[in-house]
Amino acid sequence: MEGQHYGGNEFPGPGDSATIFNKRMKTFRGKHMKLAVRSALVAGLLMTVALPSAFAEDKAEDAVKYRESLMDVVGGHTKSFFAILGGKVSHPDDLAWHADSLAEASKRVKGAFAQSTAGSGVKTEAKDGIWAAGSEFPKLAGDFETAAANLSAAVKSKDQAAIGAAAKAIGASCKGCHDKFKVD
Repeated sequence: MEGQHYGGNEFPGPGDSATIFNKRMKTFRGKHMKLAVRSALVAGLLMTVALPSAFAEDKAEDAVKYRESLMDVVGGHTKSFFAILGGKVSHPDDLAWHADSLAEASKRVKGAFAQSTAGSGVKTEAKDGIWAAGSEFPKLAGDFETAAANLSAAVKSKDQAAIGAAAKAIGASCKGCHDKFKVD
């Protein structure tokens, strides 16, 4: 039976070109699927060899430059936020952006100081004791992250008392860490 007729339309039978096409597509997909799986395995193997060097420790000079740039971002948003809050500049629509940006940047502080540069000879504003302090710096960095998230939430709430309290907490968090771990 070469083909079947139904309502004027012809449907291909078992030996027709559509059936042959479907069988060829299954074979084609099977061969390409095997190739794709093999390619993924080879890529995975290459990545396990290459990745350790990609995540090797940064040069001390580069690590310090990154930290300083990040802290410049944090400081810039903090100063801008307080300038708006204190009425020194009139950009009230930017208050939330600075608070949100500060909250985002605060999430990166702990990681930026993960690599010790103590004894490297690279000039930095971080005291060498920051890495000898054990869990104290990560805790303070976590407190800063929480304070920044609270500031962002307070600004969104538009509750002036909450904004004031959250702003004080940011200031205290920065001061607490700088007093212990930043060169004057």
